[in-house]
Amino acid sequence: MYQSQPTGLIHALVRRGHQPKVIDPQTTLYRLDDDQWLQNLDLVVARGRSLGVLGLLAWLEKQGVPTFNRHAGVMAVHNKVNMSMALATANIPTPPTFFGAPEKLRQAPVSFFPLILKPIFGDNGRGLYLVEDAKAAAQVSWPEPFLLAQHYLPNDGYDVKLYGIGDRAWAVRKPSPLHPSTEPPEPLTLTREMCDIFVRCRQLFGLDLFGVDCIQGDDGLSVIEVNEFPTYSGVPDASDHLVDWLEQQAAQMQRERSIAQEVNQ
Repeated sequence: MYQSQPTGLIHALVRRGHQPKVIDPQTTLYRLDDDQWLQNLDLVVARGRSLGVLGLLAWLEKQGVPTFNRHAGVMAVHNKVNMSMALATANIPTPPTFFGAPEKLRQAPVSFFPLILKPIFGDNGRGLYLVEDAKAAAQVSWPEPFLLAQHYLPNDGYDVKLYGIGDRAWAVRKPSPLHPSTEPPEPLTLTREMCDIFVRCRQLFGLDLFGVDCIQGDDGLSVIEVNEFPTYSGVPDASDHLVDWLEQQAAQMQRERSIAQEVNQ
């Protein structure tokens, strides 16, 4: 709630005359046979991947409440191992990636060092660790029994972020978490390559509100991560674009309900 999203979306909804309701799983004790809390909800936008958020999201969907993103989509990128496997098997350009116990890290081929170590359930760039070579890998003290290790691609210290709201995409050049900077994100012109990666990632993970983190290399873009409902930093008027899309979804659902009622009469 202290980040630009969902706060920006909430304020934009109010400006449009809507009545957003914030549902925080940490503020209430829920009785599992009492679904009064989800009454009178037109649609729900989920931001977060905690067990509480995921639990309520699954509950909402079982009761037929429209949700964005869907529980399955969030789960598909929540676990970085599953996400990385999906990218690799779909032949989406991505750096060579390893999964296993930290003590086996030194077995990685020498040519794939340096490696970026990632916690399997990490978020917001937290827990990233750069390992330069096999000798350094043998000294790693990792707090979890398993890790993800991704080949560190040479870069200029910036990531290319592809942001999606439905079918609409934006591209932004942003300082990498490994190279902290106060420089603001810089909008980029979408290329055919960016649009192809955007469409393929959306189809692969079934997300409507999402971000794709890429590294620009000599051979093109490589996807290093996909996230659900990002902050959209660097996207002009992002909160208003979110409301536009949500209003379109609500209108479409209303049309479908009206058609269904006419058919049943």
